[in-house]
Amino acid sequence: MGKKVKGNGEGTIYFSEILNKWVAQYVEPSGKRKTLTQRKNEKVSDFKKRFTNIINEINNNTYIESTDTSMYNILKDYIDNNYSTGITNDNTYKRNIENLKLLEKCCKSFIYKPIQKVTVLEVKKALPNLVELQITNPKTNEIILKNYSQTVIDKLYRFLNKCFKIAISERILQYNIMENESIQKPKSKKENLKVEALTLEEEKKLINILKKSDHKYKNIILLTLFTGMRIGETLALTYDNIDLKENTLSIEKTLTRNKEDKVILGDKTKTRTGQRTIYLSNNARNILENILKEKISNIYNLLFYDYEKNTYVTPNEINCYLKRLNASYKFCTEIHTHMLRHTYATRCIESGMSAKVLQKNLGHKKIQTTLDTYTSVFEKFNKDENEKYNLYMKQNGI
Repeated sequence: MGKKVKGNGEGTIYFSEILNKWVAQYVEPSGKRKTLTQRKNEKVSDFKKRFTNIINEINNNTYIESTDTSMYNILKDYIDNNYSTGITNDNTYKRNIENLKLLEKCCKSFIYKPIQKVTVLEVKKALPNLVELQITNPKTNEIILKNYSQTVIDKLYRFLNKCFKIAISERILQYNIMENESIQKPKSKKENLKVEALTLEEEKKLINILKKSDHKYKNIILLTLFTGMRIGETLALTYDNIDLKENTLSIEKTLTRNKEDKVILGDKTKTRTGQRTIYLSNNARNILENILKEKISNIYNLLFYDYEKNTYVTPNEINCYLKRLNASYKFCTEIHTHMLRHTYATRCIESGMSAKVLQKNLGHKKIQTTLDTYTSVFEKFNKDENEKYNLYMKQNGI
């Protein structure tokens, strides 16, 4: 067989008379035995150097074992693990699975390919699909172009980046393709949706409509309008969340959906910063005082409950009710529950509330989210404030 040159756990290298070339054997960190053979026209010194480099990588914990693990499997395991360990809830799990399915369509040429064989060129060719994806309708064979918003693009791009980062942390890869200088996050062809809010006049009309008669969801709509809570947060409020002595309201949970798309009472808010305590405005306090006067018990101790059906009042019910209300009274061009939150935020900015306080009230994780979401409103407010300066200077003859 030939003479052993190395051993003692460092691998074995020898000349094989049968093969008429040099052969080396070593054990990978996983315990798998591997054989290395001299290439055609490869110098003995080069072969030995190649083998020594492998041994050094194993000893320095930088060795990468060959694997068939695909990008899809890495991401699916990541999503499943986050859910099983309680990092994500049912609703987030469901959204992550939907995003993975979309990424599967956008990156179908390589998402099931072993990640070690995925190339920079393949990723670059797939990136335009994150902006505009061509889909064939299986029933009509019609080609449909799907344009995605920047929010969707950002999520898919983060998923791609996360996949390569996981592969590096698990020593499947040495390099993150997404860090290649030639790869940049795509930009959506869609225009960013402007923040929709009721004007002052439209808000007054809605308030007057609700106050004139005993509308079924009056208090839900008004409390959301005067606190800026997400509708799911409003519907998850309990009597224990109210502290009239301190004039505060604690927001701790939200109505959400489980994996089966059924509405459930979550054990936390949409985000960690969503769990917050806000000070009550006079309008919000009045509504809560009226609710407390008519307190009715239910098994969840909720402020708002459908006693006829013995279940939660759902966000969809409120959304549909608002649309029916607008169809009858025509107080604005369009209405949905999230506009109530935007309306509250807009009034806060118009009143001069600082972005930092508004961030806390809305439960945004970063102040940049508040600034980015309400850019146009802040700009208008700043412009109006500067006009006050001009008027003041003019009145004083300067």
